[in-house]
Amino acid sequence: MSGDPTLHAVRALEDEFAEAMGRMYTVGNDLARLRARLDHEAAQQAAAPAPAAPAAPATPPAPATPPAPTAAPAPAVSGAVTAPPLAPAPGAIPPPPTPPSHPGPRTPWWDREGLVARLFAVIGSAVTLIGVAFLLALAIQMGWFGPVPRVVSGALLATGLVTAAVLVRSRGAGTAGALGLAATGIATAYLDVLAVTLVYGWVPLAGGLGIAGIVALGGLLLARAWDSELLAVVAVLGVALLAPAVGFADMVLVGQFLVLLTIAAWPAQISRRWYLLEGCRVLPTAFVVTGLALVEQPLGSVPVLAVLLTGFLLVTSVLGVRVAAAPAHMGLLVPVASLPVVALALVSDRPVATALLTVLSLALIATAALGRTAGRSPLLLTPFALLTAGVTTHLAAQWAVSDADWAVTTTLGVAVMWALAALALRGSTVTGVALVAACPALLAAVSLLPLVTDRGMASSTTGSHVLSAALVVVLLLVLVQAVTTALPERLGLTPWLPRAMAAGALLAAGGGVVVTGSVVGGAVADSPGGGFTVGQTGATVLWLTTAAALLLRGLRGSSIAVPAGLTITGLALIKLVFFDLAFLDGVPRVLSFIVGGLIVLGTGAGYARALERSREAPVDNSTPDDAPRPTV
Repeated sequence: MSGDPTLHAVRALEDEFAEAMGRMYTVGNDLARLRARLDHEAAQQAAAPAPAAPAAPATPPAPATPPAPTAAPAPAVSGAVTAPPLAPAPGAIPPPPTPPSHPGPRTPWWDREGLVARLFAVIGSAVTLIGVAFLLALAIQMGWFGPVPRVVSGALLATGLVTAAVLVRSRGAGTAGALGLAATGIATAYLDVLAVTLVYGWVPLAGGLGIAGIVALGGLLLARAWDSELLAVVAVLGVALLAPAVGFADMVLVGQFLVLLTIAAWPAQISRRWYLLEGCRVLPTAFVVTGLALVEQPLGSVPVLAVLLTGFLLVTSVLGVRVAAAPAHMGLLVPVASLPVVALALVSDRPVATALLTVLSLALIATAALGRTAGRSPLLLTPFALLTAGVTTHLAAQWAVSDADWAVTTTLGVAVMWALAALALRGSTVTGVALVAACPALLAAVSLLPLVTDRGMASSTTGSHVLSAALVVVLLLVLVQAVTTALPERLGLTPWLPRAMAAGALLAAGGGVVVTGSVVGGAVADSPGGGFTVGQTGATVLWLTTAAALLLRGLRGSSIAVPAGLTITGLALIKLVFFDLAFLDGVPRVLSFIVGGLIVLGTGAGYARALERSREAPVDNSTPDDAPRPTV
């Protein structure tokens, strides 16, 4: 076989292949060294012009030993040769590490583009506007020139400022300066309108409001044409702040003007996200109208202004959710929009106040519902509308009745309605509102505590107290179910909050038994005190019975039932020893101890037998041969 020509040819090919691979290694190493030297020289030239360091001499690699013929694996594809990866060349200079990139120095705020110009535009507009107001006031005080020159000069000044702004804008001399000139001119025009309407009375109220609306429309159209929220904000906010100062003698007129301004400025936000403008056009008007509703006597046109403003803001809030082109309103402004009607209700007669608050509550609930079903509730519109409705419903419940005891009952009734709505809708927002609405109701229910602990007040107990105690129990039990099913676990309110409310419901049920006993005793035997003592016995029996039921339920797999049952048993025994023994006498005391003791004995014996049966019950873990094996 050693003289086989085919074998000699194969070996010759192997030698040639090994020699070719050695040459390829040499060329690859030379290329690697050359690339490393070039990278190093480029880095040195970029850092500082200095002569490049000489490269280390290349050391030729040792010749590669060809593999044995039997060790070479067969190629996967016929005729294809897979070359091994190139090894790093000995003595090759590694490329220098890339220096970490450091962020450049932060630009000071005064060097940011256009910021200083905008700041000076705002300050200059405000100062100029204040100067115009002072000029008008000084001219009136000193009698420098007559009313006609004053009004004409104000109109000319406003026109000149707006014209100069348009010229500056058209020549590209600077946007900020044009905005400042235009804003000052628009605000001056507003002051001129107030002068001819309020100070001199040349124009009737309707005419003055119409002119002011035209000025507002022109200023906001200019702001939209220039796409400048700053111009709209300066114009609207300037007149909103200066109008009360100029027209303080007739604040009703100022309120009418601001309501018109709020309505006229709304279209400027269409297809825009000008939330700052929304706040500037809503907040001053709402506060002025709210103040008018509280202090203006007689009210006159103030109720119309309050209802108009609140209705307009709620309707536009709904439009912002339902219509894509309409501006989306901030949910935070919903409570502010409701203030005028709430203030109006506070100074109205009880029936009128109840009707206003009820209608407002229904409108707020409708706003929240429409915002929720639309799928796009911008800036927390639905939560704020529901929270405001929770407040107004409580106010309506307070104003619906004149008796303090029935006021507690109506407040609890409103809280129960919110809890039932949360249970029915199973929404986290409604459940949160129900919890918030329950807080004042439960605080009001604390007034029932003396009726439960003081026998001397048993004669003061009425049917409203019994109904209030029952509503407390219903409220807490409904909230337990609503919180368990609606609130997400990530809030950390479950399971401790439902358990606390369930414990509170049990305590309230005991109090309900006591007040019921007082009312029944007074009605049947003309002895509220006797009914009070019987009710105390009933409360003790109720708690012990509930504890027994929880202990028996604990044997069925509930991990919380046994500790809860033991806790309730301890509380009932403490009440039995420290309260019933001290404040009860005669038959009620005897019944409390005998019945309570029998319940405790029966509970202990029943629990022991049930626990023994559960331990002695054989457990069959065998699997019959013919039974199917469990699968997962």
